[in-house]
Amino acid sequence: MVAKKPRVLIVGGGMAGLTAAHRLYTTASDLFDLTVVEAGNRIGGRIFTSEFAGDRVEMGATWIHGIGGSPVYDIARKIHALDDSTPWERMDGYPDDGVTVAEGGVVLDPLTVSSISTLYRTLMDTARAGGLPANTGPGVGSFLRKGLQAYRASHRGGAGEAVEDAVFAMNENTERTYTSADDLEELNLAAEAGTASSRRADHDCPGYSRVIRHLASALPPGTIRLGRKVQRIEWSPDGGDGAFGSRR
Repeated sequence: MVAKKPRVLIVGGGMAGLTAAHRLYTTASDLFDLTVVEAGNRIGGRIFTSEFAGDRVEMGATWIHGIGGSPVYDIARKIHALDDSTPWERMDGYPDDGVTVAEGGVVLDPLTVSSISTLYRTLMDTARAGGLPANTGPGVGSFLRKGLQAYRASHRGGAGEAVEDAVFAMNENTERTYTSADDLEELNLAAEAGTASSRRADHDCPGYSRVIRHLASALPPGTIRLGRKVQRIEWSPDGGDGAFGSRR
């Protein structure tokens, strides 16, 4: 008598679900009866590559954060889905002589933007390199603002505080995007230091859905069931098969 394989149900056909299914099937396909159920009509979840006007448009994920030890990066590199010919910050087509525009369409002086942005980067590099001086306040945000005040004290007759504040805030917003810190006062530089170098080594992944298709391609036909929204999962107390309920 052939022993019945344990049933494994993976809910969701996004990156996490398909990665789990791929790992289970490619390493232990003889041990499990595997099924992936996805409520939507496609796999990929928040990863979705679309076509528009003859070009590719990423509707979800657009780059891989961190490449050291990243399984996603390893997969993308293996299937030649990476495009290293252009830095990721230029993938959006910004010209080298780009301008900074304020509300109302006012173009800011490039020298002011460059000076304040350089000041911001210098302050952040100082904070990362040696920590925060004891008298700067509770966090990184206070240190940055004190640095801006010191700059103004030695650079009288600049573009004006409102413009300088706006450019400085633009850099702070970019920092929050990179570090996922809601408030720079709470930014943990010790923890952030471990990801700083890899954060600047992000790689754009053209056709990010290719990674999803690669994961799914290893699974046998019928493993992934689309249009199945799970309503309940019931486990048999005696260790039996259990059941799951779904609807189209």
